[in-house]
Amino acid sequence: MNICIIGAGNIGTYLAAYISMKHENKVWLHTSKPEAFNDTIALIEEEKNITHHITLHCITSSYEEAVSNADYILITYPSFMMEKTIESILPYLKKDAVVGAIPGFGGKEYLIDKLLDKGCIFFGTQRVPSIIRLEKYGESVLLKQKNPFMKIRVIPGEYSEKVAKDMSNFIDIPCIPLNSYLAITLSPSNPTMHPSRLYELFHDYVEGEHIYERNPYFYEEWGTLASTELLKLDEELEAIFNAFNENGDFDPRDIEKIKSRYNINTAEELSEKINTAPGFIGIDSPMVKIDGGYIPDKSSRYFIEDIKFGLCILKSFAEILNVDTPEIDKIATWGQKFLEKEYIVDGKLKGKDINELTIPQNMGINTKEELINYYKGL
Repeated sequence: MNICIIGAGNIGTYLAAYISMKHENKVWLHTSKPEAFNDTIALIEEEKNITHHITLHCITSSYEEAVSNADYILITYPSFMMEKTIESILPYLKKDAVVGAIPGFGGKEYLIDKLLDKGCIFFGTQRVPSIIRLEKYGESVLLKQKNPFMKIRVIPGEYSEKVAKDMSNFIDIPCIPLNSYLAITLSPSNPTMHPSRLYELFHDYVEGEHIYERNPYFYEEWGTLASTELLKLDEELEAIFNAFNENGDFDPRDIEKIKSRYNINTAEELSEKINTAPGFIGIDSPMVKIDGGYIPDKSSRYFIEDIKFGLCILKSFAEILNVDTPEIDKIATWGQKFLEKEYIVDGKLKGKDINELTIPQNMGINTKEELINYYKGL
């Protein structure tokens, strides 16, 4: 099968290398810097202590070359690049091509109409397939831990079983079809997890006044405050889902809960699970080194992706559904300052920069009935 991977970061390099190990697959990798790639990519499986040296079929900066023959196109770019990427590949996609967003949250469902109009199939994933770290761009990638499964939502839904089977074969991880894209958008993953830890790390940060002596590990030093914030956000996620589902339109089994995912009851237990997870070992916090120490990296994907394309989308749902979300409000209002943006003012999405958000209100969806019907149709 012909597969195109768009994006050569952690996830993209791993997918390109892993899928290429199966001889029946030809993999095109799209990157803006093909000249940075070696003839082979080293895929290091940390748990097995095995290194594979893999040759890809093609590494290119041309979207036309990358996607024209592709049966599957897997986009690993962050949400803020998704709209431009779809516009770039659209002219070259063949009918029935499957376009996947890995991961699929961040408002990506609002960008797929033109794909569907062309006869393509779309899917998004609830999480990334594995915990991966790029060791050196264009040369080596470290597979730290495979996830036991990956949940996906396929649109149109009639292709769910086929896409799930193909993806399972590509990555050797069971891919489980979901009944609604709402389960992707309300996944208790990066959009709530990362901001909880960012808040713990930097809630008292004042630019120009604070310099940190060291860069702490993001997960191994994850504390009780981050877990407390995450559990509060998870309660608000549940309240948002319940408002969506007051008429039983969605399957609650598709919606993950932090407590059940980690098999915990308290914030302290959650911190211990995160501190000791093998795949989380050795991951730094999003900081940059300056003279005298470290400061937060405001350009980090953790800030841009998970505030603008995470908490703000959850806040938009809450406003339409009339759900109070004091925790989302608190962390999103705090986080927008790092982005030098104004989205939330006085607890409402009415700041001067809201037009740049990928939220239902900006797509003409303004009532509870419209919002519920939109997700029922996905």
